[in-house]
Amino acid sequence: MDPFDHIEELLEEAYSTDEPDEMERLAREVLALDENNVEALILLADTLEYSREKIDVLEKARNSLAGEIENMRLVSGENLLEDEIGMLYMAVMQRLGFALFSEGQNEEALAIAREIDGYDPERETLGRTLLYRVLLEMGKDAEILEETLREKESSPAMAHSKAIASFRLSGAGRTSYRALWEAFSAGPDIPFYILGYNEEPEEGTEEAEEEYNFALLFEDIWSSENELIKWLTRGTILLGLTASLFPGETADKMLILADALEIADHAEEAMVKAESREDWGVLSREERIAAALKILSEGTYLPLTD
Repeated sequence: MDPFDHIEELLEEAYSTDEPDEMERLAREVLALDENNVEALILLADTLEYSREKIDVLEKARNSLAGEIENMRLVSGENLLEDEIGMLYMAVMQRLGFALFSEGQNEEALAIAREIDGYDPERETLGRTLLYRVLLEMGKDAEILEETLREKESSPAMAHSKAIASFRLSGAGRTSYRALWEAFSAGPDIPFYILGYNEEPEEGTEEAEEEYNFALLFEDIWSSENELIKWLTRGTILLGLTASLFPGETADKMLILADALEIADHAEEAMVKAESREDWGVLSREERIAAALKILSEGTYLPLTD
């Protein structure tokens, strides 16, 4: 069999398998025939835990594409995301950025995030998510708030980063309060995943899986300071109780926890306001969440410093 055809056959098998060990075997078999095959390098990297080895594999893939990408840069108006090679390059860069971040190489990860961002004006990649997460890790809160002003529309990464940065800069003030509910609005289930109140979705929608993965990425930074995680916990319990998201026994436990967090009176007030609606009993889960967020964002249901 022609080596090129054999490589294509192996890659097709690798893409179709759900078994990491089999994917790794096939990727390595391709690389034995063509050590610079970018698709095989990406597939191999996807089977590896975050490590120096994963970074090395992805850097090799990036270097393999460097010449073609440089030629594309010389073409005026060229959009990398509209070209097959460009899309491969962006796939490599995204993976490399997160791999570097996982290993604490924040400056390198930030440089990659900014490069991705420069090629992605429509926000089609995870470049902005990486950018915000690295800036949070580096404590660049003022820069984060500046970045949020450039956004055309909200996203979980922008909203959570704004909420964290606002709280770290000014504490539990009005600005932080507004930012917190903006973060909840961007993905109401995300805080429940972060705190472990919701379990990992088994066979959920793509949106549920994306929110769960986002929660995993931002869990550490929310938990990095006691007052910060308490702020998120208070907000999550308030929303859960107000929108009737907790089942009976759990709701009782959350009311006890709300009392310990000094928000029991606020929670009861919000619950009464929500349940006073004549149609409350027939609203869907999504409608209850939207109504609860409106109540919480328009009032004052958390202890504030100003």
